[in-house]
Amino acid sequence: MKIAGSLCVISGASSGIGKATALELAARGARVVLVARRAQLLAEVAAQIQAQGGQAWAFAADLSRPQEAARLGEWVLGQVGPPDVLVHSAGAGEWRFLDETPLEDLQRLMDTPYFSAAYLTRVFLPAMLERNRGFILAVCSPASRLVWPGATGYVAARWALNGLTEALRADLYHSKLRVCAFFPGKISDSEYFLRHSDTEGRIPRIGRLIPPITARQAALGIVRAIELEARTMFVPWQLYAFDRLARWFPRIAEHLAWSSGARRAGP
Repeated sequence: MKIAGSLCVISGASSGIGKATALELAARGARVVLVARRAQLLAEVAAQIQAQGGQAWAFAADLSRPQEAARLGEWVLGQVGPPDVLVHSAGAGEWRFLDETPLEDLQRLMDTPYFSAAYLTRVFLPAMLERNRGFILAVCSPASRLVWPGATGYVAARWALNGLTEALRADLYHSKLRVCAFFPGKISDSEYFLRHSDTEGRIPRIGRLIPPITARQAALGIVRAIELEARTMFVPWQLYAFDRLARWFPRIAEHLAWSSGARRAGP
């Protein structure tokens, strides 16, 4: 798929992978609509792109609320037209055992990324189907391919997002729209691990064998996935090898993940 001249809507664009993806797409000539809850950070990203000669619009919204997703869709379709690319990179949530997780956090974990991606896609899908072209990419998690203990709500929400992605691919089989599940490894420069310092200790030891990547490296992988119209992509490649291990030898992979993952503090 040609990126130059395309219109890309990117959620979670105020920081991390979303921000890095917006910068890389804009650098290749895409027009980008940046969406996130933090208006000031969004404005800064848009200004950075515009200073480099790119086209960017910032739209602050909480996409887990259907009415805000609808408001975004109305503005984009009315002002800049149907998108060619949707990138779902919004995500949040702590890693906890189920009984450690407050009820409101369980809902929030599903709100972002699952409901936000579902609502955003639903808003733009009719226009994309009418043109019969487009690319939808969801930034998924390795946790939706192999489960590890101590992150119940997080894992369930990521499985929901991956399930949405796979279901959309099936729904759109007879169209020219393409759907991609993108799986990044641990992001070394992510705010997430700074805000949730106890999370890193819950990564199973086998997962720590996969080298971390930067948000920009993830963004470059997303760019490549769009260009190739890939179904799935893993960055770094070691993550793909780990995924194959889990597919071919599930009991071994489960044992390695479960035995070296988080354990409950007990008597």
